[in-house]
Amino acid sequence: MIGFLYPVLGLAALAAAIPIILHLMRRREVRRLTFPAIRYIRQAEQRQAQRLRLRHLALLAMRVLLVLLLAAAAAGPLVGRGGPSDHRPTALAIVIDPSLSSTRIMGERRILDLQLQNAGVSVDLATSSDRIAVFSATRAEAGAVALEGSGAHEYLGSVRPTAEVADLPGAIAQAEIWLETSDDHERELHLFTDLQSVSLEGQATTEQQEQAGDGISVIVQAPELPLQANGTPGVPRPEIVPLTAGRQTRVSVSLNWYGPDVPPAPVILRLVAGENVVSATEARFGEDALLVLPPQDSGWAQGHVEIDHHGLAADDRRYFTWLVRPPSTVAVLGDPGRFVPHALEALEGGGRLRNGEPNTSEVWLAAGGERIADGLAAGRATIVLAPASPLELPRLNLRLEQARIPWRYETDERPGSRRIGAGPPVEGMTGVTVRQAYRLMLRGTVARDTVLLRLDDGSPWLVRGTTSDGAIYLLLGSSMTPEASDLPMSAAMIPFLDALIGSWARPAAAEATVLEGEALLRLPDRARTARLPDGSEVPLEGGAPFKAAEPGNYAVFDGEGLVLALSVNAPLREADLATARQEELEAVLPAASWSWIRGTGPADWRGSIYKARRGKLARRPLVVLLILISIVEAALAAAGRRAGRAG
Repeated sequence: MIGFLYPVLGLAALAAAIPIILHLMRRREVRRLTFPAIRYIRQAEQRQAQRLRLRHLALLAMRVLLVLLLAAAAAGPLVGRGGPSDHRPTALAIVIDPSLSSTRIMGERRILDLQLQNAGVSVDLATSSDRIAVFSATRAEAGAVALEGSGAHEYLGSVRPTAEVADLPGAIAQAEIWLETSDDHERELHLFTDLQSVSLEGQATTEQQEQAGDGISVIVQAPELPLQANGTPGVPRPEIVPLTAGRQTRVSVSLNWYGPDVPPAPVILRLVAGENVVSATEARFGEDALLVLPPQDSGWAQGHVEIDHHGLAADDRRYFTWLVRPPSTVAVLGDPGRFVPHALEALEGGGRLRNGEPNTSEVWLAAGGERIADGLAAGRATIVLAPASPLELPRLNLRLEQARIPWRYETDERPGSRRIGAGPPVEGMTGVTVRQAYRLMLRGTVARDTVLLRLDDGSPWLVRGTTSDGAIYLLLGSSMTPEASDLPMSAAMIPFLDALIGSWARPAAAEATVLEGEALLRLPDRARTARLPDGSEVPLEGGAPFKAAEPGNYAVFDGEGLVLALSVNAPLREADLATARQEELEAVLPAASWSWIRGTGPADWRGSIYKARRGKLARRPLVVLLILISIVEAALAAAGRRAGRAG
């Protein structure tokens, strides 16, 4: 098969007519001699003329051939099918899947490393006429387009395994949009993935047109992977957050198994705080394990839980960051009844809180709303304990109105008892019987207020809100008396007050543990640097959104010290290593031409990419031939000049 890279330049072959025309226009000069023996001269002249004609014809042929070869060389002759580097100008979109499942080992290397190597081969074989764009299947919106070869290599070199779930349909859609802008190029998409089923979850809700992908060649490298079961711990969860300094805490961790044949033997689960193993236990997959975190100092507690290797090594750890606060200082205003003081004494004896005076305490327990306006004005978190008698409601509502709290208490005449429904986790709280509850009625709409606990009929029983100045208030729907509910006499009383004072009445901390790597956090305004899981530090812009994708623990600093800590973990569904079928992925671009490469070697990949080939450029043999013919032409021309001078 023969073709030309620049066929229009083949028109230069018309210049071959020039030496022919010049040859035909050349006139032979006739000499007139007066010589007696003219016939002998004419015979010699005829012999000489015959040799000259042959030389002229050979010279003409050489010059015509030179022009034709020059035109052919300029047109870029292409011979055969050529190799992967001999392709037509191509718009190349590369999609990489760096989700955590790509860290599985094949041979002695991770799948991701093998695929990045082959993506580099695609870039190396690109020419100056090609366009390149690289997209991540976990961050399709952050693709790099219109890259040179060096820029594409730099992007690929920065790819790391992330805690995010891949969205292959979304990444392919972004690549298709970019490819559609390249009408003057061939369009090719190189996709590198382990074809994990979870990466195609978005396909079920994505409607594709029948012509989607028309004119696009998709080459997929998806290695053949055996069915692999996988075990992973869940994100550890303490009993009550934030933690209280100086007190040990029980931590619950689920053990999850994905795949058949759940191991019957228990596994060892370790709790690591900082760099030290502080607790360990045994549990089976499918169960929850309890670990003990020793007393921690105030600040941020970071660490991880881990199991021995089961399936995918990258998710054998789950990281945590918890805020540890000093015990709250509490003041009681008014008469809360006889049960609340006893519960507070138990919490103080356990180091969960400290009793104090109103002017030095950060939390006020205001029976009947006593001095609620003063407490909120001073920035105290104020907990309103409902009065035992409905006759005191008018005075309580007046106090709420003076404090600009948009709620009021009303009597509830509905007969029968109710139960406290599900809410924030407090041991023994759900299902507590309530016999007397007031109706908490909202005046207007306040988006920042939250109903923490409801009764089983849906009515609010515990409300948390903030004033315009940021002070926190909590409103209880029943009094703390046995006549109103079973709570004061139950085992849930002390854990409930502990959560009420130690957690709900305190300003919420920034989300400490990010369950999925794609979550965005807003940085504190004074943030300047962040320490990454590998120990390196990067500069930050205070107040900007921060998207941490790599699994591990992070710390954010200002110029003076630590201001925020957080952890990043892959979502649990990323631990399911089941693979999808080829047809499921091909449905994303039904009109495209799909090719599947199951091997991971560079040789397999090189021979399969750049489908629109145009033959191998054959300029070099033409140049050699031109040089040889030029030498012959020069020799013939020189011989003709010598013969002319001799004549």
